[in-house]
Amino acid sequence: MSLAEIFFLALLGLVIFGPKKLVTVAQQAGQTLARLKKVSSDFQTQLQSEISAAPSARSTKQSPLVASSEK
Repeated sequence: MSLAEIFFLALLGLVIFGPKKLVTVAQQAGQTLARLKKVSSDFQTQLQSEISAAPSARSTKQSPLVASSEK
């Protein structure tokens, strides 16, 4: 985002919400973005741990097709 776009959005927010409410709206938006970032990071970490654990689980289990063909 360029400086002009940021300035335009700040001015638009000032016109829509007013100077007092704009501070509250900006704080709430920042808190929401921080929560979303944390949830995304937690999800990524969980996904990576599941992916790294998956190959070891695959090697210990045989698929039903392999097990039935060995009989």
